[in-house]
Amino acid sequence: MKVTKSVVRLVKRHTVKAIVCSALFTLLFTSFLMMGTDASGTSPEAASNEEQVITVRPGDTLWEIAKQFNDSSHDIRYVVYMIKDRNELHNAEIKSGQKLIIPNI
Repeated sequence: MKVTKSVVRLVKRHTVKAIVCSALFTLLFTSFLMMGTDASGTSPEAASNEEQVITVRPGDTLWEIAKQFNDSSHDIRYVVYMIKDRNELHNAEIKSGQKLIIPNI
């Protein structure tokens, strides 16, 4: 009889652990899915009337694009930063065919 009670107690304990682990896994899995969707706010807002939208051509760099739109009143690094920030770029890597919003600087 004593063996049966300890087995039941052991099964209950492991069942609770399995339920808690399943709930945590589900929570983590869904949060990682949310990070890859628009729900996380990863796409920039549409361009305003004062901003320009350009298409990156083969061989273009963010530095060269920033030089084209700089009126020499700003440091080029600031212009690069503003373009990266406006387009929510994490680095200066751009690809041919990519659309970039050029902020009104």
